[in-house]
Amino acid sequence: MIPMRRWILLFFILFGVRCSMAANVQCNIENERIYCTYYLDRSDNQNGKNVEFHWVSPDSPDDDRVRHFQIPARHGSVYDYRFLPGRAKGVWHVKVIDLDTNETVETTFDINTTDDSMFEED
Repeated sequence: MIPMRRWILLFFILFGVRCSMAANVQCNIENERIYCTYYLDRSDNQNGKNVEFHWVSPDSPDDDRVRHFQIPARHGSVYDYRFLPGRAKGVWHVKVIDLDTNETVETTFDINTTDDSMFEED
């Protein structure tokens, strides 16, 4: 018979492995761009997936955006990006919807400075 402590440890190991395989979205700001990448377990993508990125501005609905992507079978990620200059300051909300299962993953990121120099003419 297995002691109770080992059952608890086994449960947390199995639960932790399953949680790490769940889809997620991560955003990074670098080189005047905001990159948001949707990651999923390749084994959950045997036939390809259709997803939508929803960018929600903290300030103006005119800056919101929805983009549709097809992820090829057995691929594990897709990304969308936006230029940083001209974006509203504040906390942005990014949501990715798996259109095949209707599952949603979300994240936020903060823009605390903007530099419009990219759009200035010399």
